[in-house]
Amino acid sequence: MHRAPDRAAAAILLATSTILAPAAADDRAGDGCVPGWDLSIGVPGADSGIVGSLLLHDDGGGQALYLGGSFTSVGGVAASRIARFDGTTLTPLGSGLSNAECYALGSFAGDLYAAGYFDLAGGVPGTAKLARWRNGAWESIGAQLELFSNQLWDLTTFDDGSGDALYITGNFQNIGGSGANYVAKYDGTTFSPLGGSIGGNVPLILFTSAAFDDGTGPALYVGGRFTEVGGVPASRIAKWNGKQWSALGSGIAGTGSTVSIMTMAIFDDGSGPALYVGGQSFTSAGGQPANRVARWNGTQWSNVGEGFANGIVWKLAVYDDGSGEALYAFGTFTASGSTPLERMAKWNGTSWEPFGGGASGTVLDAIVIPSDAGQDLLIGGQFTSIGGQPANRLALWEGCGGPGVPGDLNGDGVVNGADLSILLAAWGSNDPLPDLNGDGVVNGADLAMLLSDWT
Repeated sequence: MHRAPDRAAAAILLATSTILAPAAADDRAGDGCVPGWDLSIGVPGADSGIVGSLLLHDDGGGQALYLGGSFTSVGGVAASRIARFDGTTLTPLGSGLSNAECYALGSFAGDLYAAGYFDLAGGVPGTAKLARWRNGAWESIGAQLELFSNQLWDLTTFDDGSGDALYITGNFQNIGGSGANYVAKYDGTTFSPLGGSIGGNVPLILFTSAAFDDGTGPALYVGGRFTEVGGVPASRIAKWNGKQWSALGSGIAGTGSTVSIMTMAIFDDGSGPALYVGGQSFTSAGGQPANRVARWNGTQWSNVGEGFANGIVWKLAVYDDGSGEALYAFGTFTASGSTPLERMAKWNGTSWEPFGGGASGTVLDAIVIPSDAGQDLLIGGQFTSIGGQPANRLALWEGCGGPGVPGDLNGDGVVNGADLSILLAAWGSNDPLPDLNGDGVVNGADLAMLLSDWT
């Protein structure tokens, strides 16, 4: 997938390799380009804790990169758990977040939302666990999540047919007094529940959410640690179509209370867009062997090779380094079958292979960034080295391939029905790849841009 380098997102990130240390403008496009790491962004990188969330967001001043986690400085700039980079300058967001971690960042209706386990944002009362950054200041949206056991894990923008809304997942109770537990809808003013209660494992948590169209229309998928939702048996994953919940076959299974889905990604391996899930401890999907990663094509589950032998898959990402779009996995795992891996892997269509020389610690998030050489992949986590070289919690994989055509979402050189299918599968979501205009949601504006590039 490619986006033109003169668009807003690319404009602030053409110098992505300078995120934390000045360097020459990107000149990697052309013959002889070999994808590889730029580790200068990790020195000094983030000073401590984790970089756990990465987001491209336009706050009205142009597209910028936002970083969340538990750090207290980035690139030598004091920033309490959240920071903004505009392509030139890295700045804190006011006094930042008071403590603990920022697990998720979301873009909705032009505003930035931060979610996690913190007690205050910018010292503003009523901002525990969820706060909005608007017009250069933090503000409360009345989530009322001061109870220490509340945690928020993911934020997704989705249109269920009634308009764009922000969907919140975690292990919270009665958000905003709405009666919504574990998953909630926020329309910019009020919170509301989604069709009944969620039950199952203790502790019960919803870790992730994603918008996907399996051929029956756009829907919101939620994954985590639960066994029923809205009175429907649903093992660790469920689908909300805006009116009712449904299961995905027999779902995900394994042994122990930690069986969970932690991440989702939409990827087309050539047979059509499908929903890929990754997580912890599960060993089967739909009754078929599947170790910590599985594929749902809308009707049935299948494995993705041998999956991962241990650890947690914290992030699945789709990325094209110039050699074609591929699925990548990041987390704490150290093997796929008998193949040694160090917390990062690439799916080659048959098996999981090592990627980038491995990381010294957990990799928690990855985001695709347009560049004048195609795409780069920024990762964040708890590592202090990548491929044996120093990189403190941030590293950039520089790709090749040229800017391409904005609407060419599968990178095959033409804009046609295959690209349209990818965009429609992500309709209503904040997937940055088919979000061609970078406004935080895949909608009619992006469709118009794709159609203008039709070949």
